[in-house]
Amino acid sequence: MRRPALLVMLALMVSCSSPVAPDANGQWGSTQAGLLITRAGGTLTLQCGSGLIDSTWTLADDGQFSATGVTFGGGGPDPIGGRPPRPSRFTGRITGDTFTLSVVVIATNSTLGPFRMQRGGPAITQLCL
Repeated sequence: MRRPALLVMLALMVSCSSPVAPDANGQWGSTQAGLLITRAGGTLTLQCGSGLIDSTWTLADDGQFSATGVTFGGGGPDPIGGRPPRPSRFTGRITGDTFTLSVVVIATNSTLGPFRMQRGGPAITQLCL
């Protein structure tokens, strides 16, 4: 009689101990990239460029991140009228407090990254000129 009750308790304990889905919101950083992301979108800072992530980004329960947005090239003085936005695709994975992010500039199919950032990690200190 006690055995079924023990099995039920064990099953409940196992089902309640499932891992928590990752959370992308917040500040991420490394010496190569910095990211501030909220449900409203995100701002990516690179050593030689930057990016804006749309509010439609998604994060799966397994930590897979996917988003669209734009990137801006960097280096040298800004041209008159600013740098043109380049439509881009942002993909990555969050594992614990590590966010690995890659960016594909759609028009050129060129990849930036992968950038490995830590939650609350340092801000970029060296920018290209």
